[in-house]
Amino acid sequence: MDPSLKIVIVDENPVRAAILIDGLREAGFTQVLRLDETANLLANIYSIDPDVVLIDLENPSRDVLEQMFQVSRAVKRPIAMFVDQADTASIQASVDAGVSAISWTGSGRSG
Repeated sequence: MDPSLKIVIVDENPVRAAILIDGLREAGFTQVLRLDETANLLANIYSIDPDVVLIDLENPSRDVLEQMFQVSRAVKRPIAMFVDQADTASIQASVDAGVSAISWTGSGRSG
């Protein structure tokens, strides 16, 4: 574990983000930042220049997936996406967009 890793969490839900941030900080990661919206995602992530991007979404839209494609090409960092609902098509679209890992916890089909 490298505590100097800069981790960006993209999550519009403040409670869910706080749980993740607290867990990462308890694990020893000190540089954890949160973006609370997906608007201007590429510019915001590019300006932070993180080592890892964690994005937590209820159901990723095509617009968000397009932004993730741009982010993955521009910052060339691992991206993990957590979703509440997923189907085979959205999982494939996420992978095509450059997402390194996807985890789903909701009621959607996992494909």
